[in-house]
Amino acid sequence: MEPSINVLGAYFPDWLFCIAGATVLCFLVHAVLNARGWLAGAPSHLLALGYPALATVLSLSAWLVFFQH
Repeated sequence: MEPSINVLGAYFPDWLFCIAGATVLCFLVHAVLNARGWLAGAPSHLLALGYPALATVLSLSAWLVFFQH
């Protein structure tokens, strides 16, 4: 049985929270990198590969830290 968390009467799997948090963190990372000007010379194909990889690492790390019993 998959672990679930009760949120306002509905049960959600843990990985859903981790993906949502990783998506928010990816937006924050993008905003910081863009504000510092570090994305100016980055090729778009590297960004297209980098952000999904970052989201994967962040979501799996969050799952290991917060939901691994």
